[in-house]
Amino acid sequence: MSPKGGAGFARLGAYVLNAKGGADPASWTRLNAYILDAGHDGEKVAWARVSNCQSDDPGWAVKEILATQARNTRSRGDKSYHLVVSFPEGERPARTQIEAIEDRLCAAIGFEEHQRVSAVHQNTDNWHLHIAINKVHPQTLLNRTPFQDHFRLQQACAELEIELGLTREPHTTGPDQQQGRAPGAARNVRGRAADFEAQQGGPSFLRWVREQAAPALLAARDSGQGWQALHRAAAAHGLEVKLRGAGLVIGHRSDTTLHIRASDVDRGLSRKALTDALGPYEAPGQAAEAATPAASYARPARTGPLYEAFQQQRQAALAARRAAIEAVRQRHQAYARELQAHHRARLHQERRTGLRGFLRRDAFRHLAAVRAEDRAERVRREADERRRVRAQHPVPTWDGYLEAEAANGNEAALATLRGRTQRRQQMDAQIMQAADATAARHVVHQHLRPVIRRDGRVVYRLKDGGVVSDEARHVRVSQLTTGAAFLALTLAADRFGNRALIVRGSDEFRAQVATLAGSKGLHVQFADGSLERQRRASRAGPSVQQGRDHGR
Repeated sequence: MSPKGGAGFARLGAYVLNAKGGADPASWTRLNAYILDAGHDGEKVAWARVSNCQSDDPGWAVKEILATQARNTRSRGDKSYHLVVSFPEGERPARTQIEAIEDRLCAAIGFEEHQRVSAVHQNTDNWHLHIAINKVHPQTLLNRTPFQDHFRLQQACAELEIELGLTREPHTTGPDQQQGRAPGAARNVRGRAADFEAQQGGPSFLRWVREQAAPALLAARDSGQGWQALHRAAAAHGLEVKLRGAGLVIGHRSDTTLHIRASDVDRGLSRKALTDALGPYEAPGQAAEAATPAASYARPARTGPLYEAFQQQRQAALAARRAAIEAVRQRHQAYARELQAHHRARLHQERRTGLRGFLRRDAFRHLAAVRAEDRAERVRREADERRRVRAQHPVPTWDGYLEAEAANGNEAALATLRGRTQRRQQMDAQIMQAADATAARHVVHQHLRPVIRRDGRVVYRLKDGGVVSDEARHVRVSQLTTGAAFLALTLAADRFGNRALIVRGSDEFRAQVATLAGSKGLHVQFADGSLERQRRASRAGPSVQQGRDHGR
């Protein structure tokens, strides 16, 4: 948030735009032309943007926003909102992507119609977008404060990372997670599990319980031996089943931070299903408490010593850069003092010449002009030297460090680099489209309750965790499941008609799409000959009705 008061947005805007000097915001553009997408190397601001203002000039936009805020005379609260979006080290999205991110995040917290000024700062290893938003609506003049903005922003970030193919980070998508409770929607659990696996390269706790423990838990439920049999089966896998609120959770016996809703593992393990089968809940007995686990979930191994060595190298590089920049600063401070003394001596000398009238005024004006030129030249030279220092003292990135270490024969670095590459490939969106998508039909399966975005995207979230985004020229599968692949095929068939489908994505996705198209009898054909042959080979049974309920 910016400081309260009428001048708060002016200070915030000056910081976001890196505007130096000039009390009038209208002068900022003239003083700092590079902020308007000039893209100078080493400058703090890569480019700036104005939204929902009459003027596209950042300085004049700030003046317009200040005038809008001044019209709201009743509110005593903060009228400015400062939003910062940071990207992982080394990731530099295109300008169109960053603008789409800004629009989506502002819309997520209800500021899509509010005036704002934004700029991308590139002076650190992590690119970051600063957005200065006027909380006072330009038409209604109401000072709006968003409710639970953090969680809505995190949810929007998670969706954007998938849709734009950016590096995925763990996110807090609801207040339940902050309080340690299971979230209210199963898709949030699946989304967090997928985020975890993409980042760590290993199975999440949810996936491990589903694959390793769920069969034994379901068998214990059906054994007819009551709750204690279920508790013993859980203990054999290092787990415990306990009450939490109105439901049941499955937690790790040793790590209290690991717990998931039992119904997220299997609907047959929900509290209602278990109490119907086993009666009222019973706490674990002594046999379950004393059982030694035969298997237990372990978090994926961290990078460990390799990352510590990278951090040490990075800190050393940063220290060397700071020392070199400090040496430049001190040298120019000394030079500035010398220039000041020189021009002071020239001024005293001129005063002793005895000139009068316009000759004396012209002499003083000439001295002032020379002093200003010398100062501007010194500032320019200092900026050039700072840029050269930064170029001479590069700060290593994690990917760059791994590449260098792998080239030197470090097997651990090579394994980590390959793992990161594999995870990024797994996160790439799977796409289906036709060669000529301009004449595509527009289809909405309302019974699947999709979310319609402002840009026309239709996003479907399925019960099996799949996510499909129906976009202008293609159908994108953001989270691959069988239901998502089938729905994407159905949408593509409906939208592109008899045109051959072009399928892009992983081999797994392409094979699954071709097999589904054949086995379900969908009336589609593929531009790729190998996929078309696979579809015909797997063709069996009558065609199915398109547009049915895909897992909802």
